[in-house]
Amino acid sequence: MRRQGMVVWSVAVLGVMLSGPAIAEEMKIGYVDAQEVLDRSKPGKVSKEQLEQYVKSRQQIIDVDEEEIKQLEEELKKQQGVLSADAQKEKQESLQRKYLTYQKRAGELTKEVQDKRTEVLKDFNRRMVQAVQQVAKRSGYAVVFDKENEGGVVLFAKEQMNLTDQVVAELDRMSAAEGAATPAPKADPNANPKANPDGSPGKSP
Repeated sequence: MRRQGMVVWSVAVLGVMLSGPAIAEEMKIGYVDAQEVLDRSKPGKVSKEQLEQYVKSRQQIIDVDEEEIKQLEEELKKQQGVLSADAQKEKQESLQRKYLTYQKRAGELTKEVQDKRTEVLKDFNRRMVQAVQQVAKRSGYAVVFDKENEGGVVLFAKEQMNLTDQVVAELDRMSAAEGAATPAPKADPNANPKANPDGSPGKSP
């Protein structure tokens, strides 16, 4: 999975690394497997679960439409021998309209899923960048690359340069801190303090 914009490096920095070996050796360089961070971190798992649930809800809508079309096709097939020409034509036109509606809805839902995926992953990427920055600053890394499984910029690197575990841990720590900082819901001042556990009003003394 590509993480566009996760780590930005300039041509000047790469130029220094290539033209000045001594300087490059002094720079701490690391890399992160962004896909692995998504798969292993708690925020990543939450993001994937959100996407899976969203896709599932949209698929259920498609399944209903497909079942209706299937029923109409079976009904038309069974009644072909008894329907008049006009009635059969009407049934076929109804089926065609239903199919066109289905195609349109499927296209719309596909776009909704794509938009949702972009939205969820954009938020996750933002948080992952923060975690990478924290790890890099804390450990003195000058450059951190994103390792791509397909067509990535890191063709080879020593395992000691792999910061994925640290980023996963930092991201989980940040997530836990955010959860702890979330204030508890305030009590409703208009609520009946003597209400029963089931929510019904309590009896006056």
